[in-house]
Amino acid sequence: MSYSNNHETSNGHPSGNVTAELVASAYRLDIQAIDKKTLTIAKRMILDGIGVLLVGLEHSTVKILVSYLKEFENQSGVKVIGHKLKCNLPDSAFIYGCAIHAMDFEPMFLPPTHAVSPVLAPLVSIAQAYNISGETFLKAFIAGIQFEASLRIGAKTDDATAARDQHHFPFEKQGFHPPGTVGTMGSALASSIAIGLNQEECMMALGYAASRSSGISGNIGTMTKATHCGNAARSGLEAALLTRHGLTASSAILETGSGWGQVFGGAHFNFSEVLNGMKELSCFTSPGFAFKKWPAHTAMQVAINAALQLHTETHEKGWIKITAPVFKYCDRPFPKDADEARFSFQFNVALALLDGEITSESYNNEKLASAQIQEYLDRIKLILEPTIAPDFGAMIVRIELENGVNNLSDSWPGHWKTPMTAEQLTAKFLECSRVSIGDHDSRALINLIDEIELRDNFEAFKSILFLK
Repeated sequence: MSYSNNHETSNGHPSGNVTAELVASAYRLDIQAIDKKTLTIAKRMILDGIGVLLVGLEHSTVKILVSYLKEFENQSGVKVIGHKLKCNLPDSAFIYGCAIHAMDFEPMFLPPTHAVSPVLAPLVSIAQAYNISGETFLKAFIAGIQFEASLRIGAKTDDATAARDQHHFPFEKQGFHPPGTVGTMGSALASSIAIGLNQEECMMALGYAASRSSGISGNIGTMTKATHCGNAARSGLEAALLTRHGLTASSAILETGSGWGQVFGGAHFNFSEVLNGMKELSCFTSPGFAFKKWPAHTAMQVAINAALQLHTETHEKGWIKITAPVFKYCDRPFPKDADEARFSFQFNVALALLDGEITSESYNNEKLASAQIQEYLDRIKLILEPTIAPDFGAMIVRIELENGVNNLSDSWPGHWKTPMTAEQLTAKFLECSRVSIGDHDSRALINLIDEIELRDNFEAFKSILFLK
């Protein structure tokens, strides 16, 4: 193993208390000292997350969860935004985390993980119940996001080995879906800061959260996938609340034997990446986060972008060929429902070719069952090409029609290569939010989030959301 900054001993194990140093760095974060670019990106992630939350609250998965929790309603709890339900803080965080992720519409990091839902969800719940400042909210969000990203970066060596030697998509090497493993830890750190735990208590909360890390990749394409993010949000917040009540756990859970680093990071987990990342807040710019243009899996963004440019071409007859990286879980020639359709190369290309646009309403069972879509699915041939990098940042997708017309894409408006502009992000937010809170409040939220660290504006931010 290779660890820098004196975090390795002769037997390959980290020296010192990495967990304690990580927590200390997070608690030292000063919003006033963070560079403007990082703050701007963090605020854009919050804005995007709130927009996706608002539209996701109407998803069928969330309606099932609300119906379930309604049976055990806690009248002294917090009101779930957009629903006639009150529940405790962890359960509200669970719903919010599921809502943010239900449409697969939140930003993506590299190495892959969905970082926003596990961290933003508990903070929204905490803000409903506690009088925290916008500055604390922003600090907790930044710390939680960076922690998740650093954990993924720390595992890159073993991820790369699995991808090369076992032909796994990186996060599949042990079957875990990253938001369910790193998300719980990010949630616990953010929640601990937000509710005012001291550093020692936060270390205990991380110890508990590590034992709640989970999420099996075999559930990709089902309603359960969103619960990986929801459970991460709930477990991290629960960890902070239980620690405040005196529950104990390992205070060195990152580096201890059979701790998070070894179990989820692998034999070559790089602890220095975790520590350096929090000190530098590097994830917000290196590589940064890709914002999704359409409510579907990340690889679908590239495929849709390629297919949309062929919408006006003649494609009513003949075969349609898709050449893409080896993402076996995205080879779904006839998805059985709208949730699975978000992970189907075949469906997304057919949808883009036929409709020429993709919206939040595009993914529904009626559309999937339509004669036109089914006829196109019958004609589509997918080739998963091993020579194409199975990497969201470097992948390509080619669409070919039998008449010889073809198009290739390696990005989308929002990809790391072609970042989403402020205007495009605003347009996405308005599309997601205006149905539930109206155009006036949507635009007010944009301005308030831009100044979220100011307490008065944060109170106004809360009043718009939490009264809905």
